[in-house]
Amino acid sequence: MARSVMVIFGGVSTEYLVSLRSAYNIIGGLRAAGFKVIPVGIAPDGTWLRHLGPDEAILEDRWQEQTLRDQAMPVRSPRDFITALCGCQPDCIFPAVHGINCEDGALQGLLTLSGIPYVGCKVLSSAACMYKVHARKLFRAARLPQCPYVAVTRRDIAARPQAIQARVAKICGYPCFLKPSNGGSSVGTCKVEREADLLMALEQVSQYDPTVLIEAFVDAREIEVSIIGRDRPRTGWIGEIDTSNSAAYYDYEAKYFRDDGARILMPAQLEEPVRRKIRRLALKAYKTMGCTGLARVDFFLDRQSGAVYLNEINTLPGFTPISIFPKAFAAAGMDMPKLVARLCRLAMQESEQSRRLEHV
Repeated sequence: MARSVMVIFGGVSTEYLVSLRSAYNIIGGLRAAGFKVIPVGIAPDGTWLRHLGPDEAILEDRWQEQTLRDQAMPVRSPRDFITALCGCQPDCIFPAVHGINCEDGALQGLLTLSGIPYVGCKVLSSAACMYKVHARKLFRAARLPQCPYVAVTRRDIAARPQAIQARVAKICGYPCFLKPSNGGSSVGTCKVEREADLLMALEQVSQYDPTVLIEAFVDAREIEVSIIGRDRPRTGWIGEIDTSNSAAYYDYEAKYFRDDGARILMPAQLEEPVRRKIRRLALKAYKTMGCTGLARVDFFLDRQSGAVYLNEINTLPGFTPISIFPKAFAAAGMDMPKLVARLCRLAMQESEQSRRLEHV
């Protein structure tokens, strides 16, 4: 009998549309691998609904037209909730979601309470990687190289604007990049060319999160390492994002909604010593943050000095047709059906191995 996999998509998140694209490809891969797929969407208003229509309706954001809304089964626990949605208890859950409330540990907490195996990092590593300022502190403790940065809050911006300007000028310089501390897919990012524009940009970016990360600009190549596994994680081919001259930088639009925004170079053209160094740092970062299942570790490679800087770790990387994660493993001989099946098996194995005494 075919194993069943619940695929969660959508979400109350700025990355809702990206999730639909990832889910469509994951669902197709799972079906091709012989799994019984149970698609469950989270509408923008937070409603959870089982999708009963064609997969294309998810891709086109029409999925809410054909859903199961009448849930007669009493819900007493997260496991009951999921079972009611799916009509059965799935063997595994594949979160095909991105962004706030989806990959920051919030959803992972619910799935952990259900006791059902799920793909990806668990609560602590998901939260730690998503919250960029906290991740920077752990990177520093592990002696992982990173760009100079400053973190400020909304209160700082209102109360100490001149002090912020002085600190950014001293530590980061210009141009610099502003990012919401808790966010993904470059949503809300902003490049600031001069000090006169800093405070207005900070006010804009702080609308996405109460804490803003300010990073020094590096004229760099963007190198990405895709990883799966737990105790002995393995990497796919190392890839590179080649941003088009028509895009100021690799922002949300360039990533997902512009045909000319960027192209993926697979593999990245790197000298072997550099390739080994980046792979070693990626695996160290993955283990430092307690990642399991899968993640994508992103680096900057300085074009002038050759220095390598760890940028961030994405614990639920995209699975869209242009996403680097599935491309990295396809190049290594693991196509989409094999990849998603492998991730589900890893989740079920880890769930079994991590069982512990719950009563005394």
